[in-house]
Amino acid sequence: MTRPLIMRPYARHVFVCNGADCDPDGQAETVYRRLGELLGDLAHIRNPERVRRGTCPCLGVCEAGPILVVYPEGIWYHHVDEALLERIVEEHFRENRPVVEHIFHQMNVPRLEG
Repeated sequence: MTRPLIMRPYARHVFVCNGADCDPDGQAETVYRRLGELLGDLAHIRNPERVRRGTCPCLGVCEAGPILVVYPEGIWYHHVDEALLERIVEEHFRENRPVVEHIFHQMNVPRLEG
């Protein structure tokens, strides 16, 4: 008999798109690796505020990458470089203040018709 699977608590899940159309210069892998370094204690498996990370071959945007999406908020960032990534980790993940000027989409936010 196998033992049941256990998922330790986590607060956020981040995906970095590494698709060729979104990331023609191949920066997504660098962003992904650097994210792991920057998370520090937020990556610790026993931290209930843990941020899980993963890559995805296509998030459906196919431009302006690297694209990074953060769940459960459903916040999508564009043109993520090292400087922006540092801000996302510090401001969004540690201080709960998304980096608004770099968000191009957020799920479940009503759009204003104009």
